[in-house]
Amino acid sequence: MWVKTAFRDYYKPRLRRELKRVPSQEECDQRFEEIFDRLRLTLLVGVQDGVSIFFYEIAQFTLDEFKAFRENTEEYLFNRFGGGNFKLNFYEGDSFIVTVNFKPKGEPKWQHLLPEKARS
Repeated sequence: MWVKTAFRDYYKPRLRRELKRVPSQEECDQRFEEIFDRLRLTLLVGVQDGVSIFFYEIAQFTLDEFKAFRENTEEYLFNRFGGGNFKLNFYEGDSFIVTVNFKPKGEPKWQHLLPEKARS
């Protein structure tokens, strides 16, 4: 699963420090499941302004929502939000885990979700 691969740099070093040895695959899998059950996700979209890109949060997802689209994440993002430069941020509670980028091609459907100051 791509999510487990994306999280590896987050959970494996911590687990190694806790165990004071290289963790087994079973121990890594168990730690991943513990983290996965506490996930919180936010979606940001990039808006170019001159030579800079500013990212704005446009959605939050529960674990149940993510489970429904994790196998086809880019397709889901395209169908719901259209094209764009998206960052899907994963958190364990308040601790940041990783950002995974998606860039589906197509017309954006997310402009109305931006803060007022970013719409101009």
